[in-house]
Order: sequence, then C-alpha cells, then structure tokens
Amino acid sequence: MSVSAQTHSFQVWTSIGTSVDLSKKLSLEFEAESRFQQTGALLKQASAELGLDYNITKHFFVGTSYKFADKYRKNGYFPVHTFAAIAGYKKKFGNLRIGYQNKMNLEKNTYIKKAEDVRPSFVDKNKIKLVYTGIDRLRPSVFVETYHLVGNESRYAIETIKYGINCGVEFRKQIGVNVGYMFRQEIVDRQNISIVTIALSKEL
Repeated sequence: MSVSAQTHSFQVWTSIGTSVDLSKKLSLEFEAESRFQQTGALLKQASAELGLDYNITKHFFVGTSYKFADKYRKNGYFPVHTFAAIAGYKKKFGNLRIGYQNKMNLEKNTYIKKAEDVRPSFVDKNKIKLVYTGIDRLRPSVFVETYHLVGNESRYAIETIKYGINCGVEFRKQIGVNVGYMFRQEIVDRQNISIVTIALSKEL
C-alpha cells in the first residue's frame, strides 16, 4: 500500500509470487500483481511476470524476464509488453548485505498518444541496496535507483532517481511488516514526489 503525499492519492498493491529451482544455479519465477487507486475503486494496473535467473558464481547472477501489464488510461485499458535483461551482484560483509542490479527494459506500449509512441522504448534501471541484519527481527535498509532513457542516437540520460529507506519487522516466522519512505525525483517532468509505504508479507 502506498500514499503519495503531494497528490494525496491512496493506492493498494497486492501481489503473489512463486519460484521453482530448476537446478542448483537456475530458477524460474512468476509473479502476478494488481494495483488499485482511489481507495480501491479503480483498477489501475494488472500484470503477470515470468522470469529466469542463473547464478554464474556465488555473488554474480544474470536473468531475463517478460511482463504483461494491462494499464488503465482515460479511454480504457491498454496492454504493455516488457522484455528485460538483468545482471546483478550480491554479497554479505558481516551484518551488512549489499546488492546491485542492472536491468535493461525494452517496453512496447499499445497506448499511442504521440508519433514516437509507435516505437518501443528502452529504459536502463540501476539499483543499489544496503541491508543491515545485526538487529534481531529488524531489517533496516536503504536504496538508490536510477532510470536512464536510452535514445536512438545512443543518448543516455537520467529520467528518474529514487531514494528510499525501509525497515522490515518479523513478528512471527515468515510473517513480516515493512514500513518505508521514498523520495522520487522526476528529472524530465521537474517534479518531486514523496511516498510512504506500509506492506504486509507472508512466505510459505
């Protein structure tokens, strides 16, 4: 669930996911998600994503995924197809865990508003996250994520920057609550957005 402080919007996101280990290094993941806004009165987006991850070494991994999302526009719902290539690194230093992920997205939007919308778009996402595990039942973390536009002339510009801080609490085994704050800078639109999140999770 997320609340945007500047627009005073309230959204409820619900997702369910599963993963299967195909081998010691290869795993298959699936996730379905719904996003409601206006206090649950409007389905903003429904999506399903299938991904494949391969661990090259203990710390380095690569992957690929396909996501189908049906997004709401003013005149109806329009599908968005997203293909991604993923590379990442993760390691633990004592009680500190560090993770980095690069995700190149090729996105084809069926909602055509401008002439350039006919062509697929390329967005390169980079995210680094730090998690501290030295406190019993608590998992404080911070992250920075950047979205880069990749243009037809090899232009590489930052479109969005996200700064986040979160704290997860494990009340019972495999049941947790996460409270977080994210500050998002929309460089192109010259807009800043504050988002407060509260999440409840259950693992089986």
